[in-house]
Amino acid sequence: MDINIIQTKVLKKIEKSLQSGNIANAYIFHGKPGSGKEAIVFEFVKKITSLEKEEFLRNGNIFFLSPGKKEFFQKLFKSKSLDSNEYHTWTNFLRGKIYNNFEIQFLDESKNIPVEAIKNLKDNLYFKSSKRKVVIIFNAEYLSFGSAESANMLLKVIEEPPANTTFILIADSLNKVKDTIQSRCQKISIPIIDDDAFLDIAKTNKNFSSNFLNFITGKNLHDLKKFDLYNEDHVLNVIKDFFNAIRYKNADSISNFSDGIIKIYSTSKSDFFLNFLIIKNFIKYLIILESDTSYDVDFLEFDDLAKIINKKYVNLDHMKLINEIDNFISSFDRNASPNISVMNMIINSNKALN
Repeated sequence: MDINIIQTKVLKKIEKSLQSGNIANAYIFHGKPGSGKEAIVFEFVKKITSLEKEEFLRNGNIFFLSPGKKEFFQKLFKSKSLDSNEYHTWTNFLRGKIYNNFEIQFLDESKNIPVEAIKNLKDNLYFKSSKRKVVIIFNAEYLSFGSAESANMLLKVIEEPPANTTFILIADSLNKVKDTIQSRCQKISIPIIDDDAFLDIAKTNKNFSSNFLNFITGKNLHDLKKFDLYNEDHVLNVIKDFFNAIRYKNADSISNFSDGIIKIYSTSKSDFFLNFLIIKNFIKYLIILESDTSYDVDFLEFDDLAKIINKKYVNLDHMKLINEIDNFISSFDRNASPNISVMNMIINSNKALN
């Protein structure tokens, strides 16, 4: 996928703003997940540094920050060896970010950009250079974790930045970025791609119709790419396994679903989130069918399964079911006992069936 084709209008607007030669001290690129923010940021960095993406990792003027465990960053900065486990993990993570812009990349499960990462940035940012220095901060919302100590420390750096330095924050939600940081940044909103661009990309998928992919992904480019690896049976089984578990079909259906969810989370968080996105959007399709609104997903078995569920559970509380899933997803990685977390979700979801 070429971001220059997908988000042409945004990139032309950015290029026009740069023609004046005035580059801001700090920017926030924000928009819904899967809108191509990171790919746009890398195109922006290419323009203001005259570097190609292949040069980003080995260029001493480009710095990266990302959520990660405190202990990881402490070891990362303590070691000077590129062969250390931490540096190997870090560089592989950054390569994934740079070369696979449309896949969700996680360093680990942490939702915090620790102070140690900001301290290291400060230690390395103030060296003299005739070239522009750029700081790219992924998931900038996570600067405000806990007491927001990292956000406050970064704010001081942005307020008194080194000469010829540009900070670029990337965030799904602008509202979760500290107001004082927002006030010092130029905001660039990245819209969800338009229908024509999405349908042009989606038509390359051999397993699903463009209509279905539009509905199930909400035009999220990260999720769209994942569907290249899925087929219709996978989608149907994700939904069936969930409903078999929450309706207490049998003990095996519950334990298999629970074990499967925990295994998926430990091996691929993006698959974990995508499976629950499929379930949530299936529930939304149940609402569409009940309201007699016309929407063709071009997926007969998906449509048939929805009609069966609606007929079997006439009193199903759709919004309660969606809320239970949202609560489960948001709290799952903080729960010391994942099996209990899954069981609580199953029990509470069962109540929504009646």
